[in-house]
Amino acid sequence: MIVPGDPIDQDALRVRHEFLDMPGLTVSVPQVARLFGLRSEHACAILETLEREHFLAQTPNGAYHLAPSHFEPSHRPTGS
Repeated sequence: MIVPGDPIDQDALRVRHEFLDMPGLTVSVPQVARLFGLRSEHACAILETLEREHFLAQTPNGAYHLAPSHFEPSHRPTGS
């Protein structure tokens, strides 16, 4: 039996892919809203969800970036 899951938020997928394409990206809620043409409330909800999923991490100043666990080995910062 097939059970339908939650609907996929296409905006959340776009945001997720942007962070994967640019692992060093650090953005605020207003920047995400502008970049993707979203309402601020929706951008905030997406970022908070991705943070709860441990896909994103939040900086002390409230910006979001890709969580360290999602960096590919070739993108991980070196200790130099």
